[in-house]
Amino acid sequence: MAGSDTANVIARRTIDDIAKFSGETETPKYMKVFILQEIAEARHFIRVQQMEATNDQDEYYNSLRCLRDSWRIGKDKIRGLNETIAAAEEEISILESHLEIMDAAINFE
Repeated sequence: MAGSDTANVIARRTIDDIAKFSGETETPKYMKVFILQEIAEARHFIRVQQMEATNDQDEYYNSLRCLRDSWRIGKDKIRGLNETIAAAEEEISILESHLEIMDAAINFE
């Protein structure tokens, strides 16, 4: 029971301090301070949540851009490899035709 008496005393002192601070002694007027504080805290909470949502959207956007860039780099590498393979196959074809010409010259002799 002593704990609840102490809590009541503290609550009463707090209300008295608020009444002194706000200059109002009527209950609705000094309760307005509590309501304004709750509104300020709610607005702060909303701003923080909006900032976090914006950061998440930025991170999502950046992740998608990185993924797209990685895909483009991979595609460019494959294109480069295909060009290298095509050039090597063309060189092989040229060398094989040279060998055929050399074989024909050797067989002609």
